[in-house]
Amino acid sequence: MKRIALALVSLLLPAVAFAGESAGIRGGTLGYGIELSNSSSGSFGIRLGADTYTRKWSGTQSSIDYDMKLKLQTASIVSDWYPFRNNFRMSLGLMYDGNKLTLTGKPTGGNYTINGVIYQASEVATLDAQVDFKKIAPYFGIGYGRPIGRGLSFIADLGVLYQGSPKSTINVTCGSAIQGTATCTQLQNNATAEQTKLDDSLRSYKYYPVIALGLAYTF
Repeated sequence: MKRIALALVSLLLPAVAFAGESAGIRGGTLGYGIELSNSSSGSFGIRLGADTYTRKWSGTQSSIDYDMKLKLQTASIVSDWYPFRNNFRMSLGLMYDGNKLTLTGKPTGGNYTINGVIYQASEVATLDAQVDFKKIAPYFGIGYGRPIGRGLSFIADLGVLYQGSPKSTINVTCGSAIQGTATCTQLQNNATAEQTKLDDSLRSYKYYPVIALGLAYTF
């Protein structure tokens, strides 16, 4: 009986020695966020995280000038594997991808050029676009950091988020002067053609690089 007890203790000691919980802050390509980490054994752990960031700028897409707003908003649950039982980890998980890009069209020189056709600013009441991403996206990566012992430590992640091909929506409202006319119908058809062009230009953004650095405190 004594030998069995000693054997059980010897099996449990590595898990107890490595078990820990930490809370951290980080910043990177997903924005600024927090993470909670738990390592219940020498080889495996789990992390919960949330990140957010907002950026505004102006740019041109297919001859249309836009005021743009990018809002990054993600939440993640990630399983970590420590193959060498040190700070190096391999990670696999899922993220809620609430990232969104909104665009507000504005005239250039008093005109809009939509699908190669020039419209006077008075003919276009509003021109708005939005780009959305797949809401649940798998994540794979490698990293550094593990809740061992007690105190402050460095954490890092390098990985990729598979978010699929982003989907855009372009909405145009005709000005009062052309509402109900063939010109209004043409304008809406050209906006649909612009949406197709925008979707084609976004196909290369299926994979989003994830880079993050931060600090964590282990309790």
